[in-house]
Amino acid sequence: MSLHALVEASIDARPDATAVIFGQQTWTYKDLEHAANRWAHTLIERGVRVDDVVGICLDRSFEMIVAILATLKCGAAYLPLDPHYPAARSAQIIAIAGAGHCFVQGGSEDLHELSPQTDLIDVDATVASSADNRPSVPVRPENIVSVYFTSGSTGAPKGVASTHTGWVNRMTWMQRRHRLSAGESVLHKTTLTFDDAALEIFWPLAAGGRVAVLEPGAHRDPRAILRALRRHGSVYLQVVPSMLTMMIDTVAADPSLTPQSLRATTSSGEALMPATVRRFHELMPGTLHNTWGATEVSIDSTHHLCNDDDALDDGPVCVGRPFDNNEVQVLDDEMRPVPAGATAELYIGGVGLARGYLGDPARTAESFRPHPHRPGERLYRTGDRGSLRPDGAVTFAGRNDFQVKIRGMRVELGEIEAVLRGHDGVREAVVLVHRADTDRLVAFVVGEPGRRPDADGLRTHASGLLPRHMVPDQIVPLARLPLTSNGKIDRGALRVPARDRGQLISHRLEPCEGPVEPAIAAMCSQLLSIAEIGATDDLVALGADSLTVVRLTVRLRERYGVEVAPQVVFAEPTVRRLAEEMVALVTDKVERLSGDEVAALLDPPSHI
Repeated sequence: MSLHALVEASIDARPDATAVIFGQQTWTYKDLEHAANRWAHTLIERGVRVDDVVGICLDRSFEMIVAILATLKCGAAYLPLDPHYPAARSAQIIAIAGAGHCFVQGGSEDLHELSPQTDLIDVDATVASSADNRPSVPVRPENIVSVYFTSGSTGAPKGVASTHTGWVNRMTWMQRRHRLSAGESVLHKTTLTFDDAALEIFWPLAAGGRVAVLEPGAHRDPRAILRALRRHGSVYLQVVPSMLTMMIDTVAADPSLTPQSLRATTSSGEALMPATVRRFHELMPGTLHNTWGATEVSIDSTHHLCNDDDALDDGPVCVGRPFDNNEVQVLDDEMRPVPAGATAELYIGGVGLARGYLGDPARTAESFRPHPHRPGERLYRTGDRGSLRPDGAVTFAGRNDFQVKIRGMRVELGEIEAVLRGHDGVREAVVLVHRADTDRLVAFVVGEPGRRPDADGLRTHASGLLPRHMVPDQIVPLARLPLTSNGKIDRGALRVPARDRGQLISHRLEPCEGPVEPAIAAMCSQLLSIAEIGATDDLVALGADSLTVVRLTVRLRERYGVEVAPQVVFAEPTVRRLAEEMVALVTDKVERLSGDEVAALLDPPSHI
């Protein structure tokens, strides 16, 4: 069976039921079917065939869901592209995937210039085919359903070509495990380039439920997510542990935001820690689940229902046992099983295995190994280390390479290093993760002879080629990199210095003005551990990630009594712009008060 056939079964069973909710608008299953069919016929007319790849460069919306379903209906695989990523990176991914067609929504001039051979289909400006009957395209279980790109250690991202078989198995298990009833809602909040988004879309549609689409940008805001969960009565939430922690903190501060409708929350993408389990059980409704897996094996492969004992562990929470048609083995360097309790590399097998990396047989052969016990089958080499408990559950013990997780997304440090070395002023580059309040990427760079690398120039260079979460927060120039006795780079000898503004941003320090700018700058200085922050400094370039921005919005709300969403901060992340926003919000709130009263609110007794 194909993935879209699961959705079409719901369409046939409940054509007039609500399928998608976005803002104040709703669409029935019949609406979704007709729109997807029209775009599928358009793709077929433009030459799309089975096993082709179609880009989806759209924000969360009804149109995005339609474009994905239309792509599957004509037998092609969808390629998620973030419209907020640098156009150069999207063009690189399109070229590697061989995507001849790509859905976009306006403002795609840069992408068109960089990918002139790709047929860009603007969903706002292109008229879809008038035919709304279901296309008659035979799609087999072994055809590819998606191509998700992950960071690559060699400097280029790699595209995971997953099959319908694996994803149908995943959605079927989701329904068996969580039992979504027809008409119940699931919040779709995850960026499409993160494969958990597929669970939030296809599982509810396959089960006859509703996909409640969170507005673009709001996925960074725990308050916005909690409000959406309450507004739509969502019964299920898929979330990375870092965001789950922020949501729990938000509920602790404001219990009125508790999403009472939640029956189940699943943590995935990062290691879940015992303290988060304990606080979840104290403050959040429903059950907490922990999953682990990889994009290469249809998103996840193991499941664990968290209990009170997990809150007492002294390391990452157990990731559980393999679920339907998946297997996990712990193997040594010779791919031999190790005893229970021994730590070695984790391998995954089963029906969820991807075909491999699109157009890259060498990488595929390196990561997808022949099964040591079953000829003709394969195992995926995850690069994760772990062990088996006596009861067969899997524990996670970290990575054995230079792959890391930043905000739940896989990052190969080698890809960032390759981009930095591509700058004409850099001879050598090493990137590592500095673990403090939040994980930060730190780059150590050695310039060409006689040249000192410029932090601003390097950051601009990296920002044009990498998504924001892969751009180093701190750039440390060195005369030379430390070496081990055998001549290899000694990463353990690299020391992250206290963050100096000069390493982060080099332009002139713009002084803060008025009563509001200095107060906000002081908050930012404390949160970022940077002594001086100017009015026009880019806070994201200085290291402000999602968690930092949420903490800043909490402090702004406490000080000024008005609420600013994290996406507003990310849109133009400077002290000056934030000060303007706070003045506007406070003035709007107290427009009937006198000028002196407004001034007093904007400049209250100092506390941070």
